[in-house]
Amino acid sequence: MPGILSSVRIGLVALFAGVLTFSTASAEAPKSEIRIGTDGSYRPWSGTNAAGELEGFDIELATAACSEMQRKCRFISQPWEGLIPALEQGKYDILVGGISITPQRAKRFSFTQSYGNLPINVAARKSAGLNGRKTWPDLKLALKDKTIGVQSGTQSQKFVDAELKGEVTVRLYDNQDSLNLDLLAGRIDAAVAGRSPWIDFTRSDNGRDVEVLSPDLDFAEFSYLGVGVGGLMRKNEPSLLDDWDKALCALKQRGVVTQISQKWFGFDIATAPDVARCQGKQ
Repeated sequence: MPGILSSVRIGLVALFAGVLTFSTASAEAPKSEIRIGTDGSYRPWSGTNAAGELEGFDIELATAACSEMQRKCRFISQPWEGLIPALEQGKYDILVGGISITPQRAKRFSFTQSYGNLPINVAARKSAGLNGRKTWPDLKLALKDKTIGVQSGTQSQKFVDAELKGEVTVRLYDNQDSLNLDLLAGRIDAAVAGRSPWIDFTRSDNGRDVEVLSPDLDFAEFSYLGVGVGGLMRKNEPSLLDDWDKALCALKQRGVVTQISQKWFGFDIATAPDVARCQGKQ
């Protein structure tokens, strides 16, 4: 009998130890991979290099955020018009790539805190003679009856619809590259986009004949354009949102966002840390 009891005790101890081991392993299991969706053709926020690799401000910043969170992340690119539907369908956990934070989008989705802010600008060929206007009313008058290109579904389209409806002929594009090509070819007189793609384009050999027109169309003047850019995610991801916000706070405070800004834009586009978000208050 003692031998039997000893065997039972040993078996129970082993079983209990196994339960403890399983519980510990479960508690320490790594979090799932974060799937990041991006356009891949909206430089310098998100672009694709000659090797077919994603690069840009948002790619580098998101990579730094993933490292800060100690999370594995995977980038997936597809055209802008399909990104938000794919996010809603669960294909992605977060979208990045110069996405403007607006009240309309915030009704349907959650945004991380803003991490960058740039104005919208009109661009045209240097030979068009449209520069030299110091105010938006003056430039708007010069654009009257012109053909204006803009990427569909962007804040720039919202601006064109709000400010130029009935004044110009609008041509919509699926991506910035197609817009640039038609601007160079003279199929449109001018184009409207966020300042960032114009920075990249006018630095290139192809874009040397294009100039960014004054004035800057600032978010402060046109409040409906939002307060800058952030990561977009579904509303049912509070834990991921909190983790991402805290990572952004740490990166801002250490000057990492500024460093990445300088690399991709040539100046600092970083916004100040959101104190509430830094403290986990969404």
